[in-house]
Amino acid sequence: MQDQLRELARSGPPWAQQRAQQALQFMDALARQDISESEYQELMQDLVRSDALNAEADDLELKNLLVACIMIGAKLA
Repeated sequence: MQDQLRELARSGPPWAQQRAQQALQFMDALARQDISESEYQELMQDLVRSDALNAEADDLELKNLLVACIMIGAKLA
């Protein structure tokens, strides 16, 4: 899952790169205990709830992959 997020952060379309990078940053912040578990959950949920994601995502399959990685990473699935 993190490998897929890293790949999206490197080579995905701009909307996917941005969200994948943010998800990875949130994961790192949680691991360093810079944010609480509840803050982490909220931040990750915001990445996939965004109306902007729906407007920007031009590839439904890629959007679903990104959302799945984030949901699994946040243990929301």
